[in-house]
Amino acid sequence: MNLNIPDTRQRILAQRLADGMQVVATDVAAEFDVSLDTIRRDILALEANGKAHRVRGGAVPVARPAGPLHSRLLGGAVKTDLIRAAIDQIGDAQTLLLDGGSTTLSLIPMLPALPGRLVITPSPWIAIACQEHNIEVFLLGGKLSAQGGIAVGDVALGKVAKIAADIAVLGACGVDAEFGLSADDYDEAQMKQGMHDAAVRTFVVTSSEKIGRRARHHTLPIREIDVLITDADQGATTQLANAGTTIITA
Repeated sequence: MNLNIPDTRQRILAQRLADGMQVVATDVAAEFDVSLDTIRRDILALEANGKAHRVRGGAVPVARPAGPLHSRLLGGAVKTDLIRAAIDQIGDAQTLLLDGGSTTLSLIPMLPALPGRLVITPSPWIAIACQEHNIEVFLLGGKLSAQGGIAVGDVALGKVAKIAADIAVLGACGVDAEFGLSADDYDEAQMKQGMHDAAVRTFVVTSSEKIGRRARHHTLPIREIDVLITDADQGATTQLANAGTTIITA
């Protein structure tokens, strides 16, 4: 394999990114025995072809938009250890703002129905699950987003602005140390911001494949996330911790 050929290097880097790996320019330059400028040009070419997001020091995978929620709910269970870690962090908080999505939905069967506990949510799926498990719930209305299955738009934002919650639990399409929490849908990003603003503390619960990815719309800087709960290993979350959030590894 001739690594002096740009197409060869870029094909290798594109495959690594597609597999969810980050590209650190200095490491790859040493591995391929080429100059740092050469790798930077490779990354620029990959970004121009939609195969990479260029960041300081290298590149991260492109986050492809997720499918509609109803299709993702059929895609398999969320890891139990991740859900248990989130439940432990929630503790006995009385008023919870829960985002939509398959990960957040998986919290409900394990969430204790404590006396006086109220779940507030823009997701009808979350609301129905709460009723099935005898958890008091308040459903925020508005236009329903097909992708994330949550209420969005001015009506929903107006309602969440009148809420005071102990903890907001948000899902993620992407979490990156520089770009922060991100969402595939602009209106959903706005709703997540509103939920963050309405809560004393904000938790993000996400699986490892979302770490290091950038979805289309910036939602929150990392420093505004109080706790990030994930099954990603320490190597993948070090930069996030350095950016100002507490990491809980499931």
